[in-house]
Amino acid sequence: MSLAERFSSYERPTPGGKCVTCALVAGLPKDEAAALIAALDDASISNAAISNILKSEGHHIGETSVRRHRKGICRGGS
Repeated sequence: MSLAERFSSYERPTPGGKCVTCALVAGLPKDEAAALIAALDDASISNAAISNILKSEGHHIGETSVRRHRKGICRGGS
């Protein structure tokens, strides 16, 4: 398959999709959400570390989602 064919058949994400990091923060118990928010605000904790810790707790949040959320350019607009 050529690149042109691959791009023309690409299924684009649905507009307005939520940031998975925003959704996780909103869905966690208050104390857990506070701990995650504190980690997101702490520049000494890397995006990879946050992602790995979340994954170890069963949350499938990638490093890119964490990075975009921290920069304020996620789909959640937080």
